[in-house]
Amino acid sequence: MKTPISHTQNKQLWQLKDYVFAAFMTIGIAISSILTVPLTLAIPLPGIRTIVWAPLAGIFLTLGMARLQRRGSVALMIGSLAILLSRISLVITAFLVAALLLTELIMWTRGGYKTKANRLLGNIIFFSTTTVAGALVGAYVAGENFAAWLTQSWILIPMTLLSGVAGGVGWWLGELVIKQLQRAGKLDVDI
Repeated sequence: MKTPISHTQNKQLWQLKDYVFAAFMTIGIAISSILTVPLTLAIPLPGIRTIVWAPLAGIFLTLGMARLQRRGSVALMIGSLAILLSRISLVITAFLVAALLLTELIMWTRGGYKTKANRLLGNIIFFSTTTVAGALVGAYVAGENFAAWLTQSWILIPMTLLSGVAGGVGWWLGELVIKQLQRAGKLDVDI
């Protein structure tokens, strides 16, 4: 005879509504990329796409972190995005997976995304890591043209820091959206 799952045990399991919410946040992150990447095509700097993408994508990432709250929340959203984009570019998939793995590894020790501070840290780590991982993967795949960025730390380090700041802006905007959704009774988040 099976014992029923208690409310606290049930809270720890991913439910269908969590997957659906994560899917919608993944779609928002993907659309934000579609909207922002064309703005940066003429600027050949490492991380410029992340800097432009992060404020908008960070809103959806923050919403997903706040609603899902558990370890693995970023992996669920960004992992789905990486799988979708694998049909377009294995390079993008590789650096997204590297960034989500580092983010989840660090956030695993902090207990997930229940607090605003953890969501901020998660955003900063994720978007900063996408810049570095993108440069590393790009250098490996594209060769000399991209590898030059790795030796020019005077460009790569500021772009990485700016990516983190842009992720922080996305977090801030996301927290504003969360507050409005809570006031409207459309999002129940334990903060």
